[in-house]
Amino acid sequence: MLKTYACVLVIGGGVVGASTLYHLAKKGRSDVALCERTELTAGSTWHAAGLLTLFNISYAVGQLHKYSVDLYKGLEADTGQAVGFHSNGQFAFGLQS
Repeated sequence: MLKTYACVLVIGGGVVGASTLYHLAKKGRSDVALCERTELTAGSTWHAAGLLTLFNISYAVGQLHKYSVDLYKGLEADTGQAVGFHSNGQFAFGLQS
């Protein structure tokens, strides 16, 4: 059933919007909704699918990437939905903090 109201409205179903909605729901928010103009990840997120590297000079961005890899590895167990994440290269051997 379509919600008639939401306290939090996330606009855009790309990686940032979907992640925002996911994290709000994980924190217990049930009064959230996501609006997308076309279909999920149809914009620039689609063009970068599978692109998750740690080649940068920022410690903070490196930690964000590490969190993302750990999140993707556990999504299927958490949601019951296969996400098709495969660890290759540097991710297969673990990340150094």
